[in-house]
Formats: sequence, C-alpha cells, structure tokens
Amino acid sequence: MRLPKFKYAEPKSIQETSSILLDHPEAKILAGGTDLLVNMKHRVETPSFLVSIKRISGLDFTEQKNGALRIGALASLKRIYGNPVIREKVPGLSLAASSVGSYHHQTMGTLGGNICQQNRCKYFNQSKWWRSSRPLCFKAGGETCYVVNKKSVCYSSYCGDVAPVLIALDARVILESKKARREISLETFFSGNGKNPLDLKTGEILTEAVIPQEALDGFSTYVKFANRNSIDFPIAGMGTWVSMKKKEVRVSFTAVDRKPVRAKRVEKFLSGKDLDEQALEEVVNIAAKEATPVKTSVYSPSYKRRMMGLLLKSALTEVAGRKRS
Repeated sequence: MRLPKFKYAEPKSIQETSSILLDHPEAKILAGGTDLLVNMKHRVETPSFLVSIKRISGLDFTEQKNGALRIGALASLKRIYGNPVIREKVPGLSLAASSVGSYHHQTMGTLGGNICQQNRCKYFNQSKWWRSSRPLCFKAGGETCYVVNKKSVCYSSYCGDVAPVLIALDARVILESKKARREISLETFFSGNGKNPLDLKTGEILTEAVIPQEALDGFSTYVKFANRNSIDFPIAGMGTWVSMKKKEVRVSFTAVDRKPVRAKRVEKFLSGKDLDEQALEEVVNIAAKEATPVKTSVYSPSYKRRMMGLLLKSALTEVAGRKRS
C-alpha cells in the first residue's frame, strides 16, 4: 500500500512547528509514524500536510528533576523500558512500553506518539476496499457510527498502552505552542470524543510527561489481554499504582471506552483496605462496572467487562504477593 500525496515539513523548533500548525489546521504531527502512516495507507486519515517533529532538539530525554521523573515526547518506547531508573521506580511504565507492538514499533514509536494515537474501531481500521462496501462511518467522514447505529457520534475505543499507567501514576503533560505553555493532568487530556480524542488546541504539541515524586514511592504495574500478547493492541488493559504504606490504589483502564478510564469506584472501595482475598474478590465486580465498552472489536462488551475485573485481580494479587515476600 502506498501513502497518499502530502506536503511535508521538518521544523527545528516548537515555535516554528506551532506556526505551521496554525497556518495549516489540517496538518498532522509526525513523530515515529507507527500509527499515523498505517492509517494513511488505509486512507482512514488523509492529511494534506505532515509536520515531523523529529528535528526539534530537547524532546528526546528522560531525567529526574526536583524529585519528579520527566520524559520527553520523542523518547522512544525502547529507551523508556530500557532506562534503569524507570524500571526500578515506575516498573508499570516499563512494562507498558515493552508491550507495544513489535521491537520495530518500540524502536520507532515515541512516548508522545503512543499517548496521542488515534482511537480504534473495527469499522474504521480497515482497508479502503473493505470500507467501500458501505457508506463511511462517522469517524472516517460519514454520518453514522455503526457500532451503536447512531448519527453524528463516534464510539471508537482508545487502545494506547502507555496512557493508563501514566494516569495511574497521576502524571501531567506539557503542551506547548507558539504563544503559550500549559501543564495539565494527563487524565484531562483525553476528550472522550471518539472522532477527536485529544484536547489539543490548534498549534499545540505535547512535549513532555511529568511523573510526580509521590508516584515513585509506590509500586506500579501494567497488565493487558490481547490476541497475540505484545504485537497486538489490547482487548483490555490496565495500569495501576499502589502505596502499601498509605493503603491507596489508583487504577486506569484502556481499550474499554472512548478514552482511558480512571476507575474511581475501585479506588474508593480499596482506600484504606488491606489487599486481602476478600477485598480482591469483591473488587472484581466493581471493576467490571467502571466503563461502558461497546463492540468495537470481535469481543463482546460483557467479555471486556469480565476481563477488566480479572486484570485488576491479577495486578493486585501481584502487589499483595510483593508485600508478603
């Protein structure tokens, strides 16, 4: 499959990048390209302008500064899971990065790209020939979401591996443009709109993720269920952070809704509790009610809800086992 025609720019600064994006609102940002270029070959995304940010210096880094762990948007997934500080302090992020695609995806793919990837759906992520059998879905430019058979709405699922762990770690992201710089919670970065899943203003790019010092004192992990383990997108995935000292748990799911889902009812139930057998059995049913999955893949919503509970139990059992050892 060939790429469609497009204009291309390689700016060398955030200011220059932002200027291009402001002048060309239809432009798309290109980092590793492991998501965008595939979609372009399938003609589900056909931007007329690509803006590569690979030549912007200062976006490929990992550092611990003033207690917080800071990771640049262009840090590769391979670099993230290979970093000894990340493996020790936030093992969940290391696991999530190493679970993305193949080794080639991990080498090319970036932190920012994985966070900002497009939502997925069985009616959207198909070849042009497959989609020609019916009018386009709403996300691809048509009128109807075939998953729920409604017009002017999109129920595609966010399926990123890295974002749920970062949300559980209470991470924040830096968004920069020509005129401004803002820092927001990663949780609020996702709009919940399946067609436009990111809360990015015109001219903005994501430049950095910041994990607070508090998160480095707990234990994090990532678990996912997929058809072929690491090389597939998750059918359901979950990032969690636990402080045994504070008896506090944070949980976030992926691939079960239009954005990563913070499991606040689970967190409230487990707050102040020991992770004993009774608590783990009870929390399974609570986890299954945290999201409203729809059939965006071959798996049924009820199956995904069941997997949410089982993934959470598996992760918390691991944490409880660490405490006993």
